[in-house]
Amino acid sequence: MPRPEPIHRSKKKNGIIKAYAALTNHGIIRYSHEYIPRNYNEDRVSILLNVLKPKQRISEEWPKCSFFAIYDGHGGSFTSDFLKENLHKYIMKQPSFPFEPTKALIQGFENAEKEILGLQLKNKNRSGSCAIVTLIVGDMCYIANVGDSRAILAM
Repeated sequence: MPRPEPIHRSKKKNGIIKAYAALTNHGIIRYSHEYIPRNYNEDRVSILLNVLKPKQRISEEWPKCSFFAIYDGHGGSFTSDFLKENLHKYIMKQPSFPFEPTKALIQGFENAEKEILGLQLKNKNRSGSCAIVTLIVGDMCYIANVGDSRAILAM
């Protein structure tokens, strides 16, 4: 049975978010005709509960924003590490963020993909990652995914 990583979970309510949890596990490797648990995890989790307004946009009204993501690494953790540290930055530095979240998500994902592809070529790295992102802006929830990752929202 694959070993789970520690659960990332809320300890108290945060705005409209009553609770959250994120879980990844080590997965399994097929070896010959059997499946054995891996002893490492290529998945990463990113949780930002209060996205701060940038100083250059100080005069704008700013809704409460939160960002949640799980990056399902494939073939190594290079890409999932990069996404954990950077995808939210690509999304949040879009001029459309936070007032056009869908546009910011699409452009942020595209820009992050261009950057990681360049880094992979430079570093001769062939890892990849699926991603599931939940962005909460005010009282609206936006879900974006690449690959086979899924999310559950309960109210």
